[in-house]
Amino acid sequence: MSVHFELSEDFFRDEIRDGFEVKALMKRCWGAQLRVLEQFDKVCEAHSLKWFAYVGTLLGAVRHKGFVPWDDDVDIAMMREDYENFLRFAPLELPEGYLLLNYDDGDHEYDCMTRLNNFRTVMFDESRTKEYCSFPFPAGLDIYPLDYVVEDPGERKAHSDLHYRIFQATELCRKILSGSGPLSDKDGNHLEPAELLAEISMMTGFEFDLDKDIIRQLNVLLDLTDSMNSEEESAYIANMGHLAFEGERMMFPKDCFEHIYRVPFETGYVYIPEGYDRILSGNYGKKYIVPRNKSPHDYPYYGQHQTVVREFMEKNPGVISEEWASKYL
Repeated sequence: MSVHFELSEDFFRDEIRDGFEVKALMKRCWGAQLRVLEQFDKVCEAHSLKWFAYVGTLLGAVRHKGFVPWDDDVDIAMMREDYENFLRFAPLELPEGYLLLNYDDGDHEYDCMTRLNNFRTVMFDESRTKEYCSFPFPAGLDIYPLDYVVEDPGERKAHSDLHYRIFQATELCRKILSGSGPLSDKDGNHLEPAELLAEISMMTGFEFDLDKDIIRQLNVLLDLTDSMNSEEESAYIANMGHLAFEGERMMFPKDCFEHIYRVPFETGYVYIPEGYDRILSGNYGKKYIVPRNKSPHDYPYYGQHQTVVREFMEKNPGVISEEWASKYL
């Protein structure tokens, strides 16, 4: 049975949750994301791909039976094999216009995950947004691949360091493309692009084609090295980006993910892994069940889209109707 959410107009009213005011527009944002989740789940169900709520969405499912009131996105995780299969099937089966945003879409800000969006830009045609709860800004899911991590601490550190080194190279290339600097690492050491690429080639055996997009090649290599451990030789599971930058609190025993369960989420349900308590304790601390009114990033994310629209309206008066602006700005 596919995931489905019944969203009446009552759902889209301003509401106080845990002392935090959730505005009607945020409720429409949530609704649009849940509609994208439904489409995502259809593809997964058709191909027996397992997924489950992760990070903030996992916390919301367990603690609030829905969104964390001060959260504005949906986080999903999949084991690497299911994740790669989803990326293979999704372009053929998702509704027209859906976007898979990662390095294959030319995204140089790749963060070891894929974003699934319904739109690329703000949608002013309200007939197009009706099926997404009349929310005109891009809405979607963050989908994180989980990989196997070995038990030996030395090997684990080497793997994490390799991830960081490749990521460091992508950052350096981005700085070169944008003309910004300095070209140095977090310790202030000067970096030379050719030397860094040669070092990575020596470490991995990967040969770069200097006539093609180097950043994309680095991101491909990042995925290849992140997924290099087998289930048999590994004791833990993690998103390697989280492990490399947030430490071993984001690494969890394999048995945490052996089974998944369906739990209530807003007016429908999502899946969560059986080891959710261990996962949430590692991510948010042992008192994760106590709400803390704090968003981990800029809230709401669509504020940046609103700013762009306001600036456009100032330069182009009359192009966008005041009625639209009063609803969404």
